[in-house]
This record gives sequence, C-alpha cells and structure tokens, in this order.
Amino acid sequence: MGTSWKALKNADGKGGVRYREHPTRKHGAMRDRYFSLVYWWQGKTVTEGVGWASDGWTPGGCFDLLADLKRNQKKGGGPCTLAEMREDSEAEKAVKRKAREAEARRNVSFRAFFDDVFMPDAETRWKPETARKAREHVATWIDHVTGTTPFRELGLPHVQRIRADMAKAGRSARTQQYVFRTFSMVWNAARDHGLVSGPCPTKSGSFRLPKVDNERQRYLTAEEENRLFEACMARGRQVHDMAMVALDAGLRFSEVAALAWGCVDLENGVLHVLHTKSGKDRDVPMTARLVEMFTALKAGKPSDLVFPSRLGTVHGQVPGAFKQAIKDAGLNEGVADPKMRASFHTLRHTYASRLVQAGVDLYRVQRLMGHSTPVMTARYSKLADDDLRQAVQAMERDAVARKSNGKVLPLKRGRGA
Repeated sequence: MGTSWKALKNADGKGGVRYREHPTRKHGAMRDRYFSLVYWWQGKTVTEGVGWASDGWTPGGCFDLLADLKRNQKKGGGPCTLAEMREDSEAEKAVKRKAREAEARRNVSFRAFFDDVFMPDAETRWKPETARKAREHVATWIDHVTGTTPFRELGLPHVQRIRADMAKAGRSARTQQYVFRTFSMVWNAARDHGLVSGPCPTKSGSFRLPKVDNERQRYLTAEEENRLFEACMARGRQVHDMAMVALDAGLRFSEVAALAWGCVDLENGVLHVLHTKSGKDRDVPMTARLVEMFTALKAGKPSDLVFPSRLGTVHGQVPGAFKQAIKDAGLNEGVADPKMRASFHTLRHTYASRLVQAGVDLYRVQRLMGHSTPVMTARYSKLADDDLRQAVQAMERDAVARKSNGKVLPLKRGRGA
C-alpha cells in the first residue's frame, strides 16, 4: 500500500484530515483512499485512522467527525477521541445486542426450546427409547397446538386443546398421561431457564386427565402354564426358555431379551439383571428348573446374548412365535376384556402373584420384581387376602383353645344367629 499522506482542507480552509491512496485498488474512477484525523489533544498530536472511501467515508464526513470531537473537547462532555467514540459505539451495540437476545429468549417457542435446550440435555441421561417417545409426543400432539407462540404465552387453553385432540383421536388415558408428562418436564425446565414463571398449566384445578385403569388382572393357573409351555416348545426352544425365565424369575421381556451369559451365575444360582426399567440392577435367585434349563443350554462368552434374535441382536419386541403359542394354547379364547388377556407380561404378573400367595412379604416381592416404589407392588396385596383370612382364623382358634384350658369348644352364637 502507498505510504504518502496528503492533507485536505475544508471550505473554511481548516485542515486536520489527510489521506493516502491504495496502490492498486480503485474506488470509482480514482484509487481508493484511506482517511485519518490529525488533531491536538491533551498536550500532544493525535493521529487516528477513520476508514476507506470504499467503506463509505468522504472528506466531508471526516471533517464533520473532527468537528464533533473538537466540540466535545471544548465542552468537556462526550467522546473526545475517535477511540472513545468507537468504544461508546461498541458499548451501545452490545446493549442493543443483549436486548435483542433477551427479546428472542422471551419469544422462544415450546418446540425451539425443546429441540435446542431440553433434548440435548435429556438425551445424555435418557435411554434412546425414552428420548424417541418424547420427540414423538411433541411432534404428534404438542407442536401443532403450541406452534410459534412464545413459551411465556402458553397456558390452560393450549393444554386443553391438546387433550381434546387426543381424546378425539381415541388415544388412551395412559397415552395422554405420557404426553402431558413430557409437556410438564419441558415446562419445568423452561421455568428453570427463566422463560416462564409459575406452575405448569397441567396443574390447574380445572385441568383433568382421564383416570388410568389398565392394570392387567390375568394370572396363569398351573394348568394354563403347562398348556402354554407345551405350545411354546412346539414353536421353538428359545421362545419356551424365554417364557420360563419370565415366569420363574419375574423378568420383563426387555430384561429377558438383554440377558447375557455373564449375568447367569449358575454357581450361585442367581441372575444378575442389568439395564432395568427402574435404572437399578438387581439379583434374582433362580428356581431349580431355571438352573437346569441354563445348564442344558450351551453357554457362550460373557458378553454373548442368551437369547439372540436371528440377526444376533437383542429382540426388539416379543417374538411372534410366543404370541402364536398363546393362541395355540387357547389362553385368550372368549376373553374380551384387555385386562384379562394373556400376554408375555402375564408371566411376570404370575411370578409376583405366586410369591405373595406363598406368604412372601411385599418388601421382598418389590425387590425381586425391581419395582422402584412400593406402589407398583401393592397391586398384588389383594392376592394375599386368603392367607390373611387364614391367619385371623388361626388366631381365633388359638384364643378359643386357651379359654377352654386346651379344649377346643365351638363359639356360642347369640339368639337368632
């Protein structure tokens, strides 16, 4: 670039502005010029660059800028140098930028916060299937209602519309609960980020979801068990053995499917159940026939699956062979109530029911089942009614025996009894 500076004067003949030309670059018909200011301030000469003509600077603009600086120097207020003026300008820009960012945050939508903030954090903690369902809830039911509405403007009318849409589409009470659980989690996270205040609109006293009552009541009898296992064996050894693990150890299907040989402790007769629904590993003692079954199978490496799919991967869903075995065994013939229809999960329910009926306390049943809270286990308490009745009858007999000095006498009944 050229280094020869030339001075300029304004209409009054005053200087203070100079320029140098670019050696090659053109601006219009002339070479591009770079302008600078030269002035006296605080006992010394100050030289400050302004900018290129190609950036919009002109001699007149430079003289106006110099006049503003000298006016501030004389009055003792405002920026007195170009550097100070630029600092003020940058500070003003920063303030405006922060204001724009704050406004953008105030206007962020449910979907934008969900995609940009909530899910990136949730996916570091959630299982892939949990994350997939949350995205499905938002994409299918929430986003078309909330749209671009700022998060802070969402309220009771929006959740009521989501609920109405789901009810109109015939979605179950359980599905509605799952969707609004996702909505509430995102809302609470947005509140933590300062985007909203107050409780989630789903907590409103006038917002009600239908009660969920889909608790299965089906348990297998010994005769039904035999029929099912015979039908399973006819369909294949693997589906038979998977069913036996569910029935004799109470494992969920996902836990049976993910079971690896390293978790089968034949020496101690224990199954180590990992990656459970509750997130807590548990140990389940094996029955004698489970030990016999696993011993008969050809064990693989610790990391090998006990029950791999045909592709050598974890079964993603209950094999069709098991569903067909239920049909072959006639377990659902004439059964219309969904709560009473047999499924793979019926095996786990049967395991729990047999524990309770055998007199095992609910705390130990909870541990064996891997329930995160006693609430899930409490459903089986009614199965112990007969045992409790027998306990009371035993106490009654003992009381009568003691009153008769060891002689058992019948209880006297009142008149008219």
